[in-house]
Amino acid sequence: MKMPNYLRKRKGTLELKINKRWIKWNPFHSKLSAYLLGGGEYWPFNKNSKILYLGAAEGNTLSFLSEICTNNTIAAVEISEIAMAELLELVEKKKNIIPYLGDAHFPNKYHIQANKPEIIYQDIAQNDQIDIFLRNCNYFNPKYAFLMLKTQSISKKKTGIIEYTENKLKEKFQIVESINIKKWAKGHTAYYME
Repeated sequence: MKMPNYLRKRKGTLELKINKRWIKWNPFHSKLSAYLLGGGEYWPFNKNSKILYLGAAEGNTLSFLSEICTNNTIAAVEISEIAMAELLELVEKKKNIIPYLGDAHFPNKYHIQANKPEIIYQDIAQNDQIDIFLRNCNYFNPKYAFLMLKTQSISKKKTGIIEYTENKLKEKFQIVESINIKKWAKGHTAYYME
């Protein structure tokens, strides 16, 4: 992948250009940054991207995406009230984030906020994270999608979870890229789909 002019790899980390300054995008705090540093080949984000972010937490990765996707909105779904309280501080600074406190199991409840996203990004550490991801992809039918899979959170399939996940993703998407990001996020694999 050719890096867009607002991103660069430097000294083992990723940097994002914001207002003519280069800001470090720490792969230990952002699995999306780890995806690129791990050799990810795809980057669908641009200033007009409309994103549904599932598992927004306190908003580290979300903050960087809001600087990239400046001309559209990012619907940020988070189930934790504590994380949402911190996320709301970010929302006050970034005007293109629409927060939603709720459960990602139910896409019909936040479809107005999501407003037909072209990209779904999910980082949820739940036992049924694959099902949540596929449910949202089937509901919204995005052009592109990212899944940050945390295998340690899936208790029912201790072995073969990567093969299971890839088979399920290939049923829905034509392109499925898998990047091992365990160097930065223990027990995680990053998936890109379209």
